[in-house]
Amino acid sequence: MTLLITLLVGRLGVSRLVAGAIAWAASAALVSGAAFTVHEVVKHRGAEEIRAKIEKENQDAIRTGIDARMSLDDCIDAGGVYDFRRQRCAGAALGHR
Repeated sequence: MTLLITLLVGRLGVSRLVAGAIAWAASAALVSGAAFTVHEVVKHRGAEEIRAKIEKENQDAIRTGIDARMSLDDCIDAGGVYDFRRQRCAGAALGHR
């Protein structure tokens, strides 16, 4: 830090106090910029993980829905009654529905 202050005093011709303030401000800007960059990278990576998880859950739900619809159709075609609570065919219907 002392070398940077000496360099600023020699190049810019300012006092050591002003050169010290400039050096500390530059250091603070670099540190805060690095912290902000790390924050953005972590946030972006986390968002991608959440998106992938939601997309997988959506695909699983679509597959489950298609399977249940096919089971419902098969059950009705066979003359059964589909039990939605247990998600299976409950057998042939008795009487009118």
